[in-house]
Amino acid sequence: MTSGLRAVLFDLDGTLIHSLPDLVAAVNRLLSSEGRGALDADAIKAMVGDGAGTLVAKAFAATGGLPGPDVAPYLDRFLADYEPRSAETTRPWPGVVETLTLLRARGLALAVCTNKPSRATAEVLSALALDHFFDVVVGADDAPAIKPDPAHVTIILDRLGVLASQAVMVGDSHNDILSARRAGVATVALSFGYAHGPVAELGADMVIDDFRELPVALAQMKSIHAGGILARL
Repeated sequence: MTSGLRAVLFDLDGTLIHSLPDLVAAVNRLLSSEGRGALDADAIKAMVGDGAGTLVAKAFAATGGLPGPDVAPYLDRFLADYEPRSAETTRPWPGVVETLTLLRARGLALAVCTNKPSRATAEVLSALALDHFFDVVVGADDAPAIKPDPAHVTIILDRLGVLASQAVMVGDSHNDILSARRAGVATVALSFGYAHGPVAELGADMVIDDFRELPVALAQMKSIHAGGILARL
């Protein structure tokens, strides 16, 4: 493990958990309630990552437009339906539990940095018995701005009491990598998440193909980035 590394930050949807089926089901239930046709999983995956309000707005835009002048009431309905059902089929990616257990055993602080609403985040982490791994969880409602704004990352660093040079962000999307880079935090991208384009083009410091590769990736980052962002680790 990199000697000065103190914290690892994780995105949630597409990074720690495969939540797309439950999101697809909830979006399509909302669309159906307004007489709209269903969207397929690939279409909805392309809408995930910018917060629930954007997801709802994009789903309606793709099926004829928002039924009313404001997304808020439709967002409220979506969340009221989704939150209690957010873990019906959602599961951690293979290797997540083992890897989080190992990282905790090595003394690292762990955090969740997600654009998912805070209550939905808490619901799914608790339902999947992942909540106990994390020292800090910051959802969309808990930060002054969400990813790709660096404020979402820096608020977590502040709460953990670690420097940007002592942390790594793990994510699957442009928002994750960009917010971390803007905050001065090194990045690891997953090749199997919900990226909206080629993962190789996200600009991450490293890319892994299996969550169980993360401890080795973290250990390698000091030598790979000698003289760069991790030189002080």
